[in-house]
Amino acid sequence: MPEKRPPFFREFQERVLIAAVSILAVLAAFEVGQLYNQHKHPQSLVDQAITRVTSGDPRSPQVGVLNQAAIEAILKATGDRWSNYFPITTASAFDQSLEGQYSGVGIWLRKSESGLLEVSSVQPKSPAANAKVQVLDRLTNVDGVDVSGDSVSNAIASLRGVAGSSVTLDFVRNKIRYRVLVTRSNVLTGDVTAVALGKNIIDIQLSAISMHTADDVAQVLAKYPHSKGVVLDLRDNPGGILSQAVSIASLFLPKGTVVSYDPKDGAEQILQSTNLSPDPAPLVVLINKGTASSAEIIAGALQDRNRAVIIGSPSYGKGTVQEITTLSDGSQLEITVANYKLPSGRTIDRKGITPDLQASDPGEIAKAVSILAGLAAGSK
Repeated sequence: MPEKRPPFFREFQERVLIAAVSILAVLAAFEVGQLYNQHKHPQSLVDQAITRVTSGDPRSPQVGVLNQAAIEAILKATGDRWSNYFPITTASAFDQSLEGQYSGVGIWLRKSESGLLEVSSVQPKSPAANAKVQVLDRLTNVDGVDVSGDSVSNAIASLRGVAGSSVTLDFVRNKIRYRVLVTRSNVLTGDVTAVALGKNIIDIQLSAISMHTADDVAQVLAKYPHSKGVVLDLRDNPGGILSQAVSIASLFLPKGTVVSYDPKDGAEQILQSTNLSPDPAPLVVLINKGTASSAEIIAGALQDRNRAVIIGSPSYGKGTVQEITTLSDGSQLEITVANYKLPSGRTIDRKGITPDLQASDPGEIAKAVSILAGLAAGSK
């Protein structure tokens, strides 16, 4: 005869069976959900390739290295030389440049039209300036490693280092190669310098446009008497932060448009001066082929609104807007979103600013001072 079990035992069995069925149902639902998600949201081809490479080849690079290579390849495929990817290791170095202090050699880099690395600015009194590096020199090697076709972010990373450490740099200038050995230092960008050119005339030189440049220019205007005129020297200025450029132009412009642009995925952005009492002094702006980006916006806005006489040679012609997005791991993506438009509606991309008066570098300051004298006399 079968063993007779008490009622409480049978009740326990039923509960166990119900629990087991519930667990199996949950697991089945989870598996179905996983299959659904994989069908509905499959891995991208890039993710599939990275997963396959890292799982199949024990010698393969780390996932982060492959992700960076994939992102840089995507940006290269767009054909936009102004788009950049800054891994988390170099994103902080990029931010430090905009903030005005970093450890390095004192040069800004960009991609040339041919896709090679070229110098866009040399910081005054920096190791690079002392080594006679010039704007538009092409960087080819860092410590013997070829970087000529490298990304801007990778090149920045190779140039940065502990203050006091040395680095060998190879450049090409006018098809002639040269090499310099420089010692990295803590570089204060010091984007603004001022020199008195005569009684009540000042020369304000801007080497780049970083986070505090507009305030520094305002302090110079407050410190130096300049009722007879201001020479704003933007030669070899690669640009920088757009909002700072608008603020600098606004120091001299009354209320009205400074620059505008139409992002592909948004409404038109119009950046304006709100200054009710702009500086009234006669103004001359110096530009050359190294004047680019937001520095061109300053010159172009002042020219369009008949506030300054522009002297020099045609500027570089970078008239595109880049926006920076911080990704989930802290790295940064800088992509082009629009073209700038000056107050007259003209664009400057690949065109640049044409000066009102052509002048060679050696004679520009003297000509600027003579023009200021005429403007000051005419305003009396």
